[in-house]
Amino acid sequence: MKIYNNLSICALAGLLAFTSCTKEESLGNGSTTQTFQISVSDMGFQGISDGRAIDENFKTTFVKGDAIGMYGVENGQLVDGISNRKFTLNEKGVWDLDGNPIEYDSERFKNITFYAYYPYQENVAFDPAAEDPFAEFVGNWEIAADQGSAKYTKSDLMTSAGKAEDGRLQGKVTFSMEHRMALAVLKMPNLVYDFTNGGLDDYSLNVAPKELFINDVKTTPYYDAASGTYMALVKPEAEYSISGTYQGAKEMSFSAAGSLASGKAKMYTINDANKLDYTLQIGDYLCADGNLVSVDATTVPDNAIGVVCYVGNPQPSVVLPETYSEEQDALKRDYPNCCHGLVIALKNATQDNNTVTFSTERSGYFGTWFESDDEWNGKFVSNLVRESERIPGMLGYNNTILLEMSPSLNNCNNALQYINSYREQVSSPSSSSCWFLPSMTEFDEVAKGLTIINRKIVAVKGLELISGEVGTDGAHKSVNAYWTSNEHATNKELVDKHNITTESAIYGRRNEGSKAGRFRMMLAF
Repeated sequence: MKIYNNLSICALAGLLAFTSCTKEESLGNGSTTQTFQISVSDMGFQGISDGRAIDENFKTTFVKGDAIGMYGVENGQLVDGISNRKFTLNEKGVWDLDGNPIEYDSERFKNITFYAYYPYQENVAFDPAAEDPFAEFVGNWEIAADQGSAKYTKSDLMTSAGKAEDGRLQGKVTFSMEHRMALAVLKMPNLVYDFTNGGLDDYSLNVAPKELFINDVKTTPYYDAASGTYMALVKPEAEYSISGTYQGAKEMSFSAAGSLASGKAKMYTINDANKLDYTLQIGDYLCADGNLVSVDATTVPDNAIGVVCYVGNPQPSVVLPETYSEEQDALKRDYPNCCHGLVIALKNATQDNNTVTFSTERSGYFGTWFESDDEWNGKFVSNLVRESERIPGMLGYNNTILLEMSPSLNNCNNALQYINSYREQVSSPSSSSCWFLPSMTEFDEVAKGLTIINRKIVAVKGLELISGEVGTDGAHKSVNAYWTSNEHATNKELVDKHNITTESAIYGRRNEGSKAGRFRMMLAF
């Protein structure tokens, strides 16, 4: 008896890793009688030196909308109804077949060889009688010059062949995809700032190619954040040349040449021992790529995201080891390399100079929960302050994490919304912390350098900080004050605000509109 089912392709949706380890997953079509299944995995780019994959972090990931094509061949002939059938990945990680279903015949499928390729194309040269039916298709494959971001996978041609299994796994077809192009991988050097300020560690940044040419064609490589490398596909079995420039301590150039077999990869490591002598100052710009531009520069950068407002290691356990332990130091725990200074944002998180409430709830602390939490007790510092008090050390990041993790979000929900919104609007460099809400002590540092900080903010069309104006209701009402991440120790309704004057101490009821404030973010680097 022949059993016919509709063919349902439920393939591995996820990762095609550039490793020699395959990851497989197969799902049936739900038939209780018999299923037809496929499994898709990646053979990986192999390093040419020892046959091992060059780095297990290199990955190609199938995402929603990606499509593969599949053929069926029996006795050197295409199987009717299985010619360049398109399967598209849906949001559930399942490959949906376009068009009419394919009928599964358990007896006939034993004689069929299935061929798959990625990415799907409308017109494919496929010779079912050839040993490699995709040979002409591969030979004519064009690699795009722009391989940045998701465009990389559109040039990463892969093919595979598989047979329907019998026995316990009857009906399953496994596709182990082979990369048909080759891969050149660039490991760029770091740009190292050697601060002339005493006591500051070197500050290192990842360097991107300023220009990259493959065979004299300007190319945009794919950046793999996990490995910190830049990757470009090249034609296999053909000589290629690589050249380019990058901005280190000075502009540098590099070049290489070679030839790789299909599915092979080679790492090119660029070494540069040069360092950039630099004096870090209040008023310097921090740029989106992590670079610094001196306060004394004659031109301003077009990618500035903030202005340096404090020079020195801001990690509490380093600056005040007698007061704070490393276990309590959230900044050092999460960003150990952010030990050079603090940067104030160019604009408010709120619209222009509008003021907003801190939360919708009138009373209750967001920052004390850790003291009764078995996992986190002893791993933070309290954010509570008394009138005119300053908690020593730079604790804005500590306080912001307390806010984010708080089980009492109604006591800080507006603040959290603006923190998250600003993080989405203005990305922080990989060399810095995320944006956080400053503490009173950190705003004191801004107040000390306000003149130069505001001058540099305005120069890049930022929104200057407003200082010193207090409303008619005295300390409790300052329309020009900025919310901090400190709460008032003797009144659960109050959150401290700062009006950007030295030793400022202003309080605002967290949910009262007439006592609202602004949000201005900060980061450490």
